[in-house]
Amino acid sequence: MERRDFVSHLSMAMALACAGGLAACTKHMADAPDNNNGGGNAKLTADLSTELLNTGNFKIGGGVILIRIAAGNTPSAFSALSSTCTHQGCTVSTFNTGSDLIECNAPCGHGSRYTTTGAVQTGPATAALPKMTVSINGNTLSVS
Repeated sequence: MERRDFVSHLSMAMALACAGGLAACTKHMADAPDNNNGGGNAKLTADLSTELLNTGNFKIGGGVILIRIAAGNTPSAFSALSSTCTHQGCTVSTFNTGSDLIECNAPCGHGSRYTTTGAVQTGPATAALPKMTVSINGNTLSVS
C-alpha cells in the first residue's frame, strides 16, 4: 500500500470513529455557529496563512464544508457547500482526496457522495448540496 493510500484510509477511519461518537448530536449541531468564525454573518472562516494550504485540504463547521480545489488565494480556488446531506440531514463526514468526492458515511451510513460542485455522484441522495459564497480579505477567507 502506498503512503498516500495509507494516510487516506487512516484519515477516513479516524473521521468515521470520531463521527460515530458524535452521532447523537451531529444532526442538531450541523447549523450551529462555528465558534471560530470571526463573528459577523460568516458561517465559517479560515486563516489562509495557516489553514487549507494544499489542494484537497478541507474544513467542516458552521453548516459548511470548505474545500481547496486549486492553488491561489482567490474565491475560485475554493468550493463552499452546505455540509448537510440532502438525503437524511446529517453532516457529511469527509472529503476523499483519492476520489475527489464529499462523502456522507457517518452517522447516517447511507454512502451518498457529492462532487466539489455539490452535484450528487452516488445516491441515495437525489438533490445537490447548496453552494455558498466565498470571499477573501487579506488572509481571511469567509463563507456566507
